[in-house]
Amino acid sequence: MVSHKYKCIFVQVPKTGSTSVRAILGKPIRPHLNLWEIKLLMENYWPVRGSRRDRVIEALYLFLPKERRMKRGREQFDTYFKFGFVRNPWDRVVSLYERREASGPKDSMSFEQFVDLIQYSSATCIHSSPHRYQLDWFVDPDGKVLADFIGRFERLEEDWAFVASKLGTTQPLPHWRANPRARHYTEYYNSRTRDVIANRFRVDIETFGYQFD
Repeated sequence: MVSHKYKCIFVQVPKTGSTSVRAILGKPIRPHLNLWEIKLLMENYWPVRGSRRDRVIEALYLFLPKERRMKRGREQFDTYFKFGFVRNPWDRVVSLYERREASGPKDSMSFEQFVDLIQYSSATCIHSSPHRYQLDWFVDPDGKVLADFIGRFERLEEDWAFVASKLGTTQPLPHWRANPRARHYTEYYNSRTRDVIANRFRVDIETFGYQFD
């Protein structure tokens, strides 16, 4: 999502605290766009929504030469602070399984069945995107990381404090849609399901240095 108030771009990877961050930054133009998709949006369309005036401006904006729109969008994209968060894949799969939005997978299958079925990093979310890895949300088609900062869900408050300093705000991060569990995520797995997730989300585990612990 794009916040012109804070001059930032937030990548909403599902189950990494996105709802809490949106409570501060505002509503996205479209939910769960990756960073490359946001870049293309900013280069081609009027990136402000929410009022009738903005819809009129967008209609007029499309009459501008494409080169001018791309130049303006690229300048904004380059200067805005681009960030998001990732999460330990084993823990994140448990959170996806236990999710309470709509009808979660927990209502229709065992955790072991869910592990065998999940293929993508947002496969069970309302606004799913076909990204195998969390890293996919932050890169261009050539694999270049476009984000200025990728924080960790495991140290969300600490990393949000860093982001907040970049945005010029002192607002603490609210805890929205907290999903407390009676068990640690490691207790959901056996040796086989642990290895399935290790292989399926290998890129995230290697890129961000996660371990099963």
